[in-house]
Amino acid sequence: MSESIENDIITFETFRKMGSYEMGNLKSNEATCFNGNVNVRKYKVTIELVEEPNDVIIERLQKLWDECDNYHHWTPLRTEAKKYNYEFPNSPSTKRNK
Repeated sequence: MSESIENDIITFETFRKMGSYEMGNLKSNEATCFNGNVNVRKYKVTIELVEEPNDVIIERLQKLWDECDNYHHWTPLRTEAKKYNYEFPNSPSTKRNK
């Protein structure tokens, strides 16, 4: 992941979905001073989905499948793959680092 800081604007990409937990860690309704950090300036956070071709997403899904040895993840991975009309051609965990 690359990060750029230009004119007090921080831009980075992540694979994390921004749900209520992640946003809750960023939200603050008032200024704070904690552990020596004084936070009195406001920031505006914008979250934008990065559009990518399906084949890039499928490649990532396949890599996760190949390395996954946790059977709890197999159904969610299959479900996500179906969204892209993809079916894994092999068994999970075939390329796991052992």
